[in-house]
Amino acid sequence: MNAFISLQNYIVKQEKVCGVGVPVTLDEDIAKYESTRKKNVASFNNWMMINIPGKSFFLDVNKPVNEQSDDILEILMCKEFLMSLFIHEARMTLNEIGKSIEGKDVREETNRVYDEFVKEKYDTLLKIPSGQDFFNFVVSKCNNNDKAKSSALLYNYGIKGTLFNDNTGERLLMFNAKKDIIPIELRKATLNNSKLIL
Repeated sequence: MNAFISLQNYIVKQEKVCGVGVPVTLDEDIAKYESTRKKNVASFNNWMMINIPGKSFFLDVNKPVNEQSDDILEILMCKEFLMSLFIHEARMTLNEIGKSIEGKDVREETNRVYDEFVKEKYDTLLKIPSGQDFFNFVVSKCNNNDKAKSSALLYNYGIKGTLFNDNTGERLLMFNAKKDIIPIELRKATLNNSKLIL
């Protein structure tokens, strides 16, 4: 889908409460307004029309986890994602399997235990009251509570970023702008109601 970004913010990462990435807008006037100019430079706004993945691949920070898009829910129920997010619990489960499989079919018992583990953890995630709380939970699982690593983990499994609101309206925070932003057109206009950097 199409979105917009001021030229000076193109591929410039920012840390937000909902992740680390490049914020873009669906409102062209906002991207234009966020353009700046320097002293003695022609008075033009410079912004870009870009193409980004659809909204369904962004975690909505305001919606409960169980009301996220089908694409987000599919990612959250992925066995590999859950095993990665709950790595310490997964290792403990693996140790328990080793103690309990005597006299049983190893593959069948392993699959059964892991299926139960994945279902339990997915059900836990579905109870989280908002996308922001979910992101905070992911951060709490990450070494040093690192928002950038947490954003990268979510991106690695297919979540492109977060959908949030600020004083300009609805925004999308792109976790990996270099890969997911496709420039379409550079746009210019006479400076109007914008910031002036001296």
